[in-house]
Amino acid sequence: MEVTYNLRYQKSNFSNKVILDKEGEVIIYSKGFRLKGKGAADKGELINFSEIKEFYFRDEKIFFITFMKEKYTLADAGTLFDQLVVDIYKSRNEFLMDALFMKAGKLKAEYDGAFQRVSKFAKPISKGTAKLRLYEGSLVIIPSKQDAFSIHFNFVNFYEFDDDEYSLKVVMDDGTTIFFSQLGNDFEFFQEKMDSLLGGLYETLINDVLKQAFQQFHATTLLKLAYKMKAGKAVSVKDLQKMDKELAKEVEDFIFQDDVLKKKMQFLRDQVDDYNVYYGIARDEAVKNSFIRWVMYAIPENNCVAFCILPRWQQGGTPASAAKPERHDTYFYKVIMEQGSPADKVEDKIMEIDQALVNLHFAKDPCYKDKRDLRHSPYQYAIRKLPYLRILRKSYSGCASAPDVDSWTKQAKEILKNMKV
Repeated sequence: MEVTYNLRYQKSNFSNKVILDKEGEVIIYSKGFRLKGKGAADKGELINFSEIKEFYFRDEKIFFITFMKEKYTLADAGTLFDQLVVDIYKSRNEFLMDALFMKAGKLKAEYDGAFQRVSKFAKPISKGTAKLRLYEGSLVIIPSKQDAFSIHFNFVNFYEFDDDEYSLKVVMDDGTTIFFSQLGNDFEFFQEKMDSLLGGLYETLINDVLKQAFQQFHATTLLKLAYKMKAGKAVSVKDLQKMDKELAKEVEDFIFQDDVLKKKMQFLRDQVDDYNVYYGIARDEAVKNSFIRWVMYAIPENNCVAFCILPRWQQGGTPASAAKPERHDTYFYKVIMEQGSPADKVEDKIMEIDQALVNLHFAKDPCYKDKRDLRHSPYQYAIRKLPYLRILRKSYSGCASAPDVDSWTKQAKEILKNMKV
């Protein structure tokens, strides 16, 4: 896509002083746009969507502010202003879908409809009409004049179709509620496809992971586990015990096949009860017949939540890298709060870690690395714009990574000591 519009544009610095004011044109590309003055000698200025921190329009003007605190104003597009807005958002939203990891799996269907998004405090966030793209693991909402956003099925707490009102209500784990309507003749097709995709999540986890790891358990028990552990989300030991005490023991044995790992984690395990120990298991998309395993500990008394992603496990029962000593990198995060007790906010921190790991396919780098180290990575924009990832990174406190148990424990103790409120 490459579209050109004639207009006037201004560029201001961080103190709102106008440093450029030109008549010219904007040329819209797939990953950004070029602002160019009149005349063949003017090469213009290329702005990538990845450089834009804020983007909005009002009173027939488009405004955007870069991460470098430069402000641009596009105006005087005349009768083509509305189409200009549509075309810029069309390109910008395609960029956002990739940069913010909205697409989960293959595209399955697309519909036209209306949406309304409400916060957990019942405050309106956004509404309008949009393209609704269904992927294997997510629903992406693409308005014509707003930023796209997505619903990852792994974090859907509840959904309900109303056949009388031809509508859908989706409640997310974080309390956000989204209503969908105006699907017209496509309502039944949309409902059938949604039910199929959400049901398929459990089938994939059960058949590709849980049946291989825990063959001796009944399908009903594995279905309960799959509901809680969608795509590898962490499940507390207490919840596992409620499902089946024998299953809880088997999951723990499956996680701790490495004695060195178990001895390291015992230092954290001794400080918490079964409600604050979490295990996750997921299919590893990178290597056939292999699993991702991870552990998480919430320690409110120390203002801490810590997690460790274990070495890849392959069928046959041995870690893929068992030939060399493992560091078992364990990452520690503070529970950030303005007032009250860390125990009141631990659940939020656990959800941040769950979302970051599951939505970014268990990549650790974006959870803690300096943004300068991620400058050329696919996570460059996500670390700036995904709220849960920004908060998680801000709360990072350190990593225990020593290969031997004593040194690792010493590192962990030092980090915990510095985390106390």
